[in-house]
Amino acid sequence: MIKLPKLDIDLKLLILPFIAIVAMVTLSLIFSQKIDRLKKEVDLIYFGNFVPIDSLHQIKTKYLKAIDEKKLYDDDKEFILNNWNNYFNQYKTKEEMEKLVLINQQIKSALNTSLVNKLKKSLQHINYLIKHERDSAYIQRQSFLKQYTQMGNYLFYSQIILGSIVFLFTFYLVYLSIKHTNYLKNLSEQYKIEANIDALTSLYNRKCFNGVFDKLIPATKQNQWQSVFVMIDIDFFKQYNDTYGHDAGDIALKKVSSVLDKLLDKQYEYPFRLGGEEFGIIIFNTNKKYVQYTLNNLQHHIKELKIPHIASATGYLTISMGVTMINTKLYNKTPKDIYNLTDEKLYHSKENGRNQYTF
Repeated sequence: MIKLPKLDIDLKLLILPFIAIVAMVTLSLIFSQKIDRLKKEVDLIYFGNFVPIDSLHQIKTKYLKAIDEKKLYDDDKEFILNNWNNYFNQYKTKEEMEKLVLINQQIKSALNTSLVNKLKKSLQHINYLIKHERDSAYIQRQSFLKQYTQMGNYLFYSQIILGSIVFLFTFYLVYLSIKHTNYLKNLSEQYKIEANIDALTSLYNRKCFNGVFDKLIPATKQNQWQSVFVMIDIDFFKQYNDTYGHDAGDIALKKVSSVLDKLLDKQYEYPFRLGGEEFGIIIFNTNKKYVQYTLNNLQHHIKELKIPHIASATGYLTISMGVTMINTKLYNKTPKDIYNLTDEKLYHSKENGRNQYTF
């Protein structure tokens, strides 16, 4: 049975989601840093709100002094007025300004007198404003902390959502890769319960070859590969049988087949016995340089068998080969076209001295 390679997921497909994950993590770190920085800035604003409170406390101190001494000195008046004007001119909301206008009138009116009752009334206003400023700063900070927590939660759930999207996208790419790779795997499933092995050589037989060969061009075209078909013929094999006998011929066929089986054991490499002394090789997803290396290696190992053959120019059994590289130029050819083209190249090898291969 044909044993197609185990699933080999193209790692290039994982580059894009990997980049997306890195980008997502980087952005989340930057966003977190920005949030923390914003929090620090708001804390500064919060503590900055105590500046006007400090001014109000200084005004309060002057009022307490005046109430205690029952007299408001001119220097203290000027101090209170300057600090009050600074406070009054700071940013206020509309609602705050409405209240502050009335307080402003009463405080300035009280500065023109040393009556204790009016000074105490002004002090009450100052105490009210101190409490208001403190409460306002606290409320604003609590509001921000709530928003800060919400932003943190938003970032957390955004990471989960983005991570899920990246995971699903990666899963989809892996699915496509599996589907893509299984195209060839499905070819073998058609023959699992059928006899696909040649009884003499244990290579894939002609029936198996026909099924795979019919899929050679479609699979190569669909995956945008280069593939190769090689036809092999043992040189002067009829003379070999006539000289050494058919039993010796069968032994020679087994030895040649054993070399093919051992050398062509990688992904997408399939050796076949086509009949008699003819063999075939199909290699999916390859290139000319690798094919040349494989065929040279094959010839070397056949030579190392040192099977005597007096009809051969080398004195030993040799093989001739025809080779067709299936690329974009041949995508529209039929299996018969490829077979005939390869057969012509095999004929060329025989006519030009044998023991060689022709592209």
